[in-house]
Amino acid sequence: MIDDIFVIDATVHPYNLSDANLMRGEDGQPTIPAYFLREMLWALHWRWAEPAAKLPREVFVTDWQAETLAWTMFGESHTDLAVNHRLRIDSVFNDGLCSHEKNLELAQRWPQRFINYAGVNPTVPVAEAIADLRRQVEEIPGTIGVKVYPNAGSPDNTWQMDSPEWEPFFALLPELGIKVVALHKVVANGMVPLKPFGIDDLEVVAVRHPELMFEIVHAGLPPFVEEVSMALMRLPNVFANLEITSALLQSGMGYIEDAVAQFIALGSPWKVIYSTGAMHFHPEPIVQAFANLTFSDRVLERYGIEQITKADKKLIMGENYARMIGLDIEKAKAAIAGDEFATAVEDNGVGEPWSFWRKNDPVWDGVQG
Repeated sequence: MIDDIFVIDATVHPYNLSDANLMRGEDGQPTIPAYFLREMLWALHWRWAEPAAKLPREVFVTDWQAETLAWTMFGESHTDLAVNHRLRIDSVFNDGLCSHEKNLELAQRWPQRFINYAGVNPTVPVAEAIADLRRQVEEIPGTIGVKVYPNAGSPDNTWQMDSPEWEPFFALLPELGIKVVALHKVVANGMVPLKPFGIDDLEVVAVRHPELMFEIVHAGLPPFVEEVSMALMRLPNVFANLEITSALLQSGMGYIEDAVAQFIALGSPWKVIYSTGAMHFHPEPIVQAFANLTFSDRVLERYGIEQITKADKKLIMGENYARMIGLDIEKAKAAIAGDEFATAVEDNGVGEPWSFWRKNDPVWDGVQG
């Protein structure tokens, strides 16, 4: 917690950015989409991470471990719970970028701390995707969400979620205990067309399925801010997930301040969900920045809103997500009290960024600084 705010990070994932995980062509070299997407992820980190929380490139382009994610989130930040997303960028990364095995490890070792989302590749036949989802839910009971991309990283194979053949997939989700569909939108995955990352198809499915909650992941980044704002205003089961947006906000990017203010003005603070995308960015600088956020006079005047309050931040940083999935925050507090992370923080304070990773992973051997 920070300033009496219970913090739920709605999107985290331990990537595998190692050379061995890049999809390769017939010549044995990484494909252009694989190489480019990894470079894009690196560039985002290097450009927007706080100086004290930047990773050396030789560490960034490795296979990040589940235990490192856990200690980064709960031993080195004021985060209380986190939602791990199984990723399926299958045309670019051999394991999709964040594997089922890591999701399973997080669920089994730290069930009091992690909420788990399955992941499906929507470019396969729908029956195959349904069977895959069933297997994941069987192996990780209590899975409450599913993460989906508009494509699997390939520029010539995209997916519209409102396609009629996919209706059985969404209709099945409540039967499997799935409450939330997290759609990667807005940010194109490297060298792929931008159009599939718009939200028109999401709106159609959200209207069809009021029993499901929908997260627009990466909401707040250009060029779809106005579209997202209107969806928040019109559709009660659609929420703005601030992954990556939050990292740019803590770096002082004025455009992002405008976007968050617009979401609040049109959708209300009840429709915005905090997330960091850790470990793409270290969570603690972002937690601190959001807890201390104030809107400029320019933004207040432009959007006709009042200054963001502590009550608003409580909603955005935890209560909205808890309400969306039916989580009792008081029970969650009791479940994490006295666990290994709470004990470590109580004894030693919040750790320095990447301190667990640096101490426990040989990928840091020989790294200076």
